[in-house]
Amino acid sequence: MTKMRVTWVSLEWPREGHHSGGVGRYAARLAARVQELVDLTVITYAGAAPVPGVELVTIPPAGSRVERYYTSAWRAARALPATRPDVVHAHGDDFLLRTSAPIVRSFYGTSWGEAKSSTGLRKANHVVLAGAELWSAKRAQLRLGIAPESLEMFRCQHVFPPYLRQQRTTGGTKGAEPVVVFIGSFRGRKRGWMVQEAVEALRAEDDRVRLVVIGPADDAASWSPWVEHRAGLADSQVADVLGSAWVLASPSEYEGFGIPVLEGIDHGLRVVASSNPGSQYLQSRAEPGVPLDVVEDEAFGASLGRAVARGPVKSRPEREAGGRLVSDMAADGSPERLLSIYQEALRAAR
Repeated sequence: MTKMRVTWVSLEWPREGHHSGGVGRYAARLAARVQELVDLTVITYAGAAPVPGVELVTIPPAGSRVERYYTSAWRAARALPATRPDVVHAHGDDFLLRTSAPIVRSFYGTSWGEAKSSTGLRKANHVVLAGAELWSAKRAQLRLGIAPESLEMFRCQHVFPPYLRQQRTTGGTKGAEPVVVFIGSFRGRKRGWMVQEAVEALRAEDDRVRLVVIGPADDAASWSPWVEHRAGLADSQVADVLGSAWVLASPSEYEGFGIPVLEGIDHGLRVVASSNPGSQYLQSRAEPGVPLDVVEDEAFGASLGRAVARGPVKSRPEREAGGRLVSDMAADGSPERLLSIYQEALRAAR
């Protein structure tokens, strides 16, 4: 039987020599699974990491903010017709697309939410992009929101969590020394500086406490010398870091979902997260016992201290409660469910 031809627009994608955020890593993981179900083509930047079974159609990498958010959207729109899709799945950057094929649009949070947590030119840019997102939502046949915030703002028909479980080894790998892990940059909405300050206070009482940061290479100099900064890690290496840590710290000012938070729970970590739409949603889906503490900023340091003092997650109820939350999210965002959404889009377009 001939497979459905699906084209993704996915400019957030792992590239050699570039730090890839959670959405980019997730997109590549999902593509590796979805290509078994459909004939998949991905429009992305040149230098993108290949995925077996996925055809990559590339456009020139962006050299500026204007190119990234506007010129690249135009280039992606020009590249689309040659892929001859039955369905287009846009993971962003789609407001200039012209196609007779039905469009499925994933919303990974909101640009308006990004604007509220930004300043200066970044804030102005996200205000403009918020308007472009509303236009994209209006044109799409089906809209997928990753949490209630995007679901409500864009009137999405489906909640589709951005999480796939990966093969990994956990359990029995936690070291004797306390390790806090943080994923992101020192500045900006990820607010790594908050983690450094909190861990530094803990180290004043116990110098065994370590902070391991997974972030962009060009951000390494922002951190204090005692911080262990790692860049350019493959998924398996990220899993190794998470598997050996005790606590994941996520003080992000804004997250539409918060992939690292769920990833931390999946790897058996205690997670301390600042209150934002993504962490609030995960907390609302979590049953009692899940090792997730969602706190306001003023309580972040104290909560991190308590998590470190409790030690690694060892109790069976905590592990099982966390496992059920992760399983529920992964089932709601499975490749098989995505295929049914593509089929729904085709039916709606007829």
